[in-house]
Amino acid sequence: MSRPQGVKPGNAAGHRIDATIAARAGTTVERTFTAADLPRLRDAGARDGSKLTVQFQFSEFEGRVAIDGELNGAVVLICQRCMRPVAMPLQEQFQVLVTQNEAELDQEPGGYEAILADPARFDLLALTEDQALLALPLVPRHESEECSEAGVAAPEERSDEETRQRPFGNLRDLLRKQ
Repeated sequence: MSRPQGVKPGNAAGHRIDATIAARAGTTVERTFTAADLPRLRDAGARDGSKLTVQFQFSEFEGRVAIDGELNGAVVLICQRCMRPVAMPLQEQFQVLVTQNEAELDQEPGGYEAILADPARFDLLALTEDQALLALPLVPRHESEECSEAGVAAPEERSDEETRQRPFGNLRDLLRKQ
């Protein structure tokens, strides 16, 4: 089976395709990206060792390019409990409809989310970054057992004296001295 004209493995940027041609042919494209390939994901805290595989299934819906996608992989972030790296698995499915008309962005025909892009030079990398950023956890962290093994005491293991704060504890003494 020949590859559609718009999908070339060695094209200039490696991540731009003609989505219109791919949609007419019903093409499936798979790409793998690392943290080095995804600058916005790195800005969000992704570290080396992050790797995402994305599958894009192109089709036509109401005369426009539709993409059913699946993102799988792991993003290495910093655990907010123990401040050590943690690999956060990501598994996300998405459906987008490519439009060049801003007025159509608020519509969701057929359950597809409308995105503004040029289908003749569609950027797979940008869509991958968008979906990965949406899938990231709000607070990355290990499971509690893993953080405990890393040397961080679980909250229930700390004594009351360590966790209790008394910002005005010695105020009474200070007032008596005056």
